[in-house]
Amino acid sequence: MHISTVATDKDVRAPRLVPSAAQLLSAHSLRRAFGVTALLSIDCGSLIVAMLLVTLISWPGPSLLWWGLSWWDVGLAVGVFVAVASLKGLYGRRRTRYGIRKVASAWAIAFIVTLVFVLVVDPEGIGARYTIAWITAAVLSIAGRSAFDALIGVVFGPNGDAPPVVLMGTRKSCRAALSALEALPPTRGVNVVGLLTQDNAASREPEVRGLPRELGDARHLRTALLATGATEVIIADPAELNGRLQGVMETCRESGVALKVISPALQPYTDAVTYIPGLDCPLFVVHPEPASATSYLAKQVIDRVCAALLLVVLSPVFLAIAVAIKLTSRGPVFFVEERVGVGQRPFRCFKFRTMVRDARESQDALEALNEADGVLFKLRDDPRVTPVGRFLRRLSIDELPQLANVLTGDMSFVGPRPLPLRDCGLMEDSHRRRHVLKPGMTGLWQISGRSHLTFDDMVRLDLQYMENWSLRADAYILWRTVGAVVRSRGAY
Repeated sequence: MHISTVATDKDVRAPRLVPSAAQLLSAHSLRRAFGVTALLSIDCGSLIVAMLLVTLISWPGPSLLWWGLSWWDVGLAVGVFVAVASLKGLYGRRRTRYGIRKVASAWAIAFIVTLVFVLVVDPEGIGARYTIAWITAAVLSIAGRSAFDALIGVVFGPNGDAPPVVLMGTRKSCRAALSALEALPPTRGVNVVGLLTQDNAASREPEVRGLPRELGDARHLRTALLATGATEVIIADPAELNGRLQGVMETCRESGVALKVISPALQPYTDAVTYIPGLDCPLFVVHPEPASATSYLAKQVIDRVCAALLLVVLSPVFLAIAVAIKLTSRGPVFFVEERVGVGQRPFRCFKFRTMVRDARESQDALEALNEADGVLFKLRDDPRVTPVGRFLRRLSIDELPQLANVLTGDMSFVGPRPLPLRDCGLMEDSHRRRHVLKPGMTGLWQISGRSHLTFDDMVRLDLQYMENWSLRADAYILWRTVGAVVRSRGAY
């Protein structure tokens, strides 16, 4: 079972059969009721209009559609189609019911079911009239549904009919949960209508850009449910509720809403997490399955062969860059620094020098200006960077000498970012898991924002890459890296 299934589809408390008054009168419920009514009208009207058209063409009698087929029979045909369409989910959310093939399949099944009835009441007149009527009805229904869905999408947006959700946690965990919820498939998406944050009330900002409105904390859950008509509550991290989980569960049960839990601690393991039902308490089993030895061997062969070829092909570029560096600043062409590699073993990492010669010695004086968190050191307008170095950094050309590290086996094309000894010394023990793989010239961090991300974001992406590594994932990251380099995304 996938971690997203465990995190968002397992209800701790199932909803009641009868929704609360706030849910029934919420904008979401009224919108859903209008949508179902409109779809029923489109389907029923399509079948009735199609049969009337065939009647006018083939048998213009005022009371009979054609010989042996009455309005009672039409009602039965409509009922059969509505039943089939309901079973196929054609009256559900817009993202779940969408699809011409799905609608056409429902009409085909209803046609076959009613065919038996028509053969009994009108065996001689079934011919082309009956078939044409159903084909016409299917075409009208598909056209009407498509137009309706397009109109609803324009008026209410892509998630206009998604279930309204209240999200609980700190601002930090809510931001992470929102990113995870946005990555869900469209058929399972939700609409977060408010936040219940556990941050200190005195530290709350009046409005946080990019986040839904704050409705209070866990104590205000019942009021928030009444105000929003939410049908679900999602806890971004149960560890942050400080003993309030039982009360939250009872409030959700009494209000008739589903309570769902996201566990950030399990998030990096994705497919490795399995939920074991039937016990007195929830049990999750984490059993990562490593990639095959053949895949790792193929990765090493590809790395070294491609690195050797690129070093030969790019040698004229290396020479031109070396000349530019020498002519514009004093010092060596290459910047060599010890970085931490696989197994936390240090290695000599090569880059083109982009700073002045004494940059390393002057870093201590700039620590107070550090724009990153306490582990990474980043300075947007670093005075130590030379003009040529700024150009090389913008296009990440300064990283090209690391092809030599790939050739020697210290690095890979794709992997966690190799960090200096200074940064690794400030790490927590939980961060050191990222050193079980060879560091890479690029990775998820580089294609996800680079310098705009925090150190915690970088570690999270590194662990995500570790648990989901494959040759296909490496190819995807390399492809995305090209676009990130061209756009200079996140480069300092």
